[in-house]
Amino acid sequence: MLMKTNIESVALPRGLARKREIKVAPWKYETIDILIRTQAVELTEKQQAAIIRKISRARRYAPRALRVRVQLQKVHPYRSAHQFRAQMHYEIPGNDLFAEHSAAEPVAAINRVIEKIRGQLRRRKTAQLARRVRELRAQAHSLTRQI
Repeated sequence: MLMKTNIESVALPRGLARKREIKVAPWKYETIDILIRTQAVELTEKQQAAIIRKISRARRYAPRALRVRVQLQKVHPYRSAHQFRAQMHYEIPGNDLFAEHSAAEPVAAINRVIEKIRGQLRRRKTAQLARRVRELRAQAHSLTRQI
């Protein structure tokens, strides 16, 4: 895996120049695989681009995500409230996330699934941050008791 770094020159007060290396986490620039699979439904290029754009917005909650699998299928051949079913499998380190929704329109089903995944990702990230704060507070409390 290649490590991406930013190198820039910084002017020192005495006119001396030195190079400063800024380490950049490699996973921020890696691409995520988005696999869209349809059964008995055709998506236009514009709809596929919209799906990809919405999925990439949710990536801010899990930047180390590996792959997203989207499956859209026509369940019933006749019109109904549950004619189209969208499923999304969000592969991340640890436990993967999965969401499913049925709707009368394919785009509505996909939008709802993306909202569900984004909510799961947001709850997961909030729990991680709370756990980190809790651990830091416990460490600080144990250090103050030792003094």
